[in-house]
Amino acid sequence: MERRRVLIGSPVQQKPAILREFLLSLTELNVEAVTVDYLFIDDNVEEASGELLKQFEQERENVIIRRSCENTGTNTYVTNEHTHIWKEEQIWKVARLKDSLIDHAREEDYDYLFLIDSDLVLHSLTLEQLVQADKDIIANIFWTRWQPNTMEMPQVWLQDEYQLFTKDRAGSMNDLEKNERTAQFLQQLRIPGIYEVGGLGACTLISRKALMQGVNFQEIRNVSFWGEDRHFCIRAQALGLQLYVDTHYPAYHIYRESELSGIASYKKKSFERSRCLTISLCMIVKNEEGSLERCLSSIKDIADEIIIVDTGSTDRTKRIAEQFTNKIYDFEWIDDFAAARNYAFSKATMDYILWLDADDVIEEKDRKQFIALKYSLAPGVDSVSMPYHLAFDAQGHVVQSLRRNRLVRRERNFIWIGAVHEYLAVGGTIHHSSVAITHKKDKEYSDRNLGIYRKRWERGESFTARDLYYYSNELRDHRYYEEAILGYEEFLAKQEGWIEDNIAACMKLADCYGHLYEEEQRLKSLLRTFEYDLPRAECCCRLGDLYLEKEEYAKAIEWYKLATTLEKPVTMGMSDHRASTWLPHIQLCVCYDRLGQYEKAKYHNDIGLSYVPDHPGMIYNKQYLERILTA
Repeated sequence: MERRRVLIGSPVQQKPAILREFLLSLTELNVEAVTVDYLFIDDNVEEASGELLKQFEQERENVIIRRSCENTGTNTYVTNEHTHIWKEEQIWKVARLKDSLIDHAREEDYDYLFLIDSDLVLHSLTLEQLVQADKDIIANIFWTRWQPNTMEMPQVWLQDEYQLFTKDRAGSMNDLEKNERTAQFLQQLRIPGIYEVGGLGACTLISRKALMQGVNFQEIRNVSFWGEDRHFCIRAQALGLQLYVDTHYPAYHIYRESELSGIASYKKKSFERSRCLTISLCMIVKNEEGSLERCLSSIKDIADEIIIVDTGSTDRTKRIAEQFTNKIYDFEWIDDFAAARNYAFSKATMDYILWLDADDVIEEKDRKQFIALKYSLAPGVDSVSMPYHLAFDAQGHVVQSLRRNRLVRRERNFIWIGAVHEYLAVGGTIHHSSVAITHKKDKEYSDRNLGIYRKRWERGESFTARDLYYYSNELRDHRYYEEAILGYEEFLAKQEGWIEDNIAACMKLADCYGHLYEEEQRLKSLLRTFEYDLPRAECCCRLGDLYLEKEEYAKAIEWYKLATTLEKPVTMGMSDHRASTWLPHIQLCVCYDRLGQYEKAKYHNDIGLSYVPDHPGMIYNKQYLERILTA
């Protein structure tokens, strides 16, 4: 394949110390995949800066230096430790210099022009990344404190002169909404990726297509926006060219001489950032034609290797997998999930191993955060735990989740344990991430797991405490309530369970007794959770429900009130987010309504709405209570 030709161009009027760092960073660029030439417009006032350009030219054969014919010595811009001060005529002089670079790139038939300001230090992979992005106009991100001790801001924007949020022409937006959208955009720019923007400049790769379509920096006389880059962007958009920013490898902006001292730290961080960890996705599947494509599509740009272990599919599962990977292996099913997962792990070759089930997905916001994690994860982390979102309400809000060790260092050789409801035994340094995996169950629950447990039981195999707990869960899920009760009791009697499983077993015992209409045992089982830890909001809500069903409102209120005061425990176990947020408040609303205490009912309903503003039940309650209170 023919190497693409790139002209790196810059109009230069710079202080020697800053220019030296800029030129050094150009020599450190990775240019193995492209052919690079340089064209500098020497507009320098200081002789030492001109000498640095000449030295750069003497050391290379592919450098052209042109002396600016517009440098009179009176049109230099003012720079100091506070800011840069430009006059109108200086801006359009720079525009003409940049356009001369565009003309040269067009005339010499370059594939790309890389326009860079001379006060930037580039990451070594910048040019390679921008070319691979394959966009007609794309800028590399950098951040600047335009005044000392202020927030860093990007050199890209979304609308108008420098608006960092989008707004419809006919729409209105209050200051809070503007600030929230601005914060979202700034946060997005901190995540490695490629994003469409409305304006850019100062470090921009321009394709031959864009050059030939007529992009330039000439002033658009009926536009009052300040700065040649804005006029370039408006013209590009008018020509039908989209603008993008790449945030993988931020450049370092030496906006003031005092920032020269930060270059060493920037380069150290840049080196660490370029060491993106690699990931093998390992999955075991069987008859997953309905969900596998959705799952694998969601890990785009995350997995560097995809390993699929098929345990006996008879549908299109393998054909779907072949669209994403050629690493597909057969594994004879032996009623042992851990054995299958360990086999999949044995095929991995990357730094880390990620595991998913076919009905799991990584939502877009989490996908972006996951990509950022690949660049930011600290060296030496052995396992990354992630939230696992399991259940949702009608509005799509997460109501149940737990944490699982999702991403593990391959060289640690962690193994799976347990034929059914297997777990990954990890140790060492664990990083708790906010990146979530979302479960989207699209099949009816089968009796496969229950069947495996029954076979083991019939063979007289010894069950660990964990086996007993999950066997009892399967019995309960399949409505064998009496057997489940015996199993939970045996599990708790062993006194070997994880505290979260102990508490869950008590609440599930209460469920079983509830189905059998044994209310006294149901109450005792819920109270039994307090033997293992401080009260949990979920259990308090269930106790409140028990008394609400009996129409004992005063007792129900006390339990719901207690639930509102309890902090959500930090745990790897199951969390019911409703119980720690809006649920006790809506139940208090019901209780106070039944007692005719409408002010209190409205008070708690309003608190509930603050958590879930689109909850239809609470919206109805609000309207109902307002009618009563205003009657």
